[in-house]
Amino acid sequence: MFRHHMTQFGSCASEVHKTLCYFFAALNIFLAMDMLADFSSVWFDALDVSGGERFQGVTDAEASKMAMGLIIIGPAIANVCLAVMLIIGVYKRRPTYIRVFRLFILAQVVVICFLAIFSYSIVLEHRGSHTIMLFVLVISIALFGAEAWIAGDYHKLLLEEMLLEETDCPRIA
Repeated sequence: MFRHHMTQFGSCASEVHKTLCYFFAALNIFLAMDMLADFSSVWFDALDVSGGERFQGVTDAEASKMAMGLIIIGPAIANVCLAVMLIIGVYKRRPTYIRVFRLFILAQVVVICFLAIFSYSIVLEHRGSHTIMLFVLVISIALFGAEAWIAGDYHKLLLEEMLLEETDCPRIA
């Protein structure tokens, strides 16, 4: 994406990629925490023991939202953990952490592409009632694709810098 331009202070492209990695990691954490907060309110409302047994009187809409919450909790927590791993990988210059984050994001892009394909058929059947959902899926694909691209570029730049440091500074045994 950027040319590898070395100065006496380091790589300009590397610093831009570091900043973008921090930004995308923070954005990932924010979006995952927002999703978790949205679905946690349904769980707390259902677990309210005000007049009887738990889950008594839960409507079908609340039950389906609870089921969707169970499906979303795992990837959301994984997003938070791997975004923290990206931050640590960028800060401590660990290419393996960055690569693991990138592979996870690429797997998410594949899953979201499948969701987009299946939701597109739903939109065709219902004549636009789910267009917002489709729009969110397309934006998610773009966001995760940008994250994977920036993390991959920074991974390559970091490996080049580490190789350059090894060749410039021979080790004394």
